[in-house]
Parts: sequence; C-alpha cells; structure tokens
Amino acid sequence: MILFFYIILNVMVIILFSKMKKYLHSLEILVYWLISSYVFQNFSAFCYMNFKTIDIPEVFSLEFAHFINRIILYPALMVAFLQYFLMLSSRFKKLLFIISSVLLLTGLEWLSDFLGVIKHIHWHFWWSPVFWLAGLLFLISFMTIFRKLLFKGDWRL
Repeated sequence: MILFFYIILNVMVIILFSKMKKYLHSLEILVYWLISSYVFQNFSAFCYMNFKTIDIPEVFSLEFAHFINRIILYPALMVAFLQYFLMLSSRFKKLLFIISSVLLLTGLEWLSDFLGVIKHIHWHFWWSPVFWLAGLLFLISFMTIFRKLLFKGDWRL
C-alpha cells in the first residue's frame, strides 16, 4: 500500500513536471536533476551506512519506495524548485519560496518516516531543514555558475 502511494506520488510529480512551463534549458534540467539526485543519494547513503542515523527496513516494497523517491521524487522537486525560483523577481518572494520548499521537502522526509519507509535514529528534527536548506542553496549556487558557463557563448571553454 505504501509503495503504491509513492508510485502514484512520483507519477503525479513527473506529470506535473512535464506539463510546467520550462525556464531552464533541457541540458540544465538534466544536469540539475543529476546533481540533486547525487546530493540526496549521498545524504541518504551517509546517514544510512556511515552515521547509522537512518534505517531503511529490509522490506522490498519499502526499499523500492525509498529508491524511487531518491531517483525521481526529490530530484524532480528540486529541479522544479529551480524553475520556479527563476520566475520570482523580488528577494522577499525568493526567500519565502525557499522557506516553503524547505518545509515541503522536510515534510516529505518525515512523511517517509511516519509511513515506515525510513526510520530516523538519534536524529534531531532540525537537521532535516538544515540539510534541505543547504541542498537548495547549493543548487542555486551551482545553477548560477552553470548558467554563466552555459550561456557564455564562448566555444573555447
């Protein structure tokens, strides 16, 4: 049942992502998707294997739900975040959008905990919003640098 819920959620996010107006170049979408997937997968791996602060139950449906979230859900939401971030004009709107995105991503992480997909062990709640804030700020910084290189127009890079 939980796997079915996450499959539906991931399909909905992919459909919404594909229907939204694109403010990013297709190469940017691919690169940001890979970077955000890399960031979240490393976070998950460090917490699971090294720090032992996250436990993934050894039930195939829960492991697969966690896998599709790492590969599809979180990267899609983070790339969509970058798309909407580019649309906003004022710093205040951008700040509110960052805060609401951190709350959404933190909520999804703790929903996974509530549903048993992952279990936080010796985990302070505030670590989650700090990670998501750092991850989103990293993506914004990476996007800024990558867009300067991408749209520079110099073939001698």
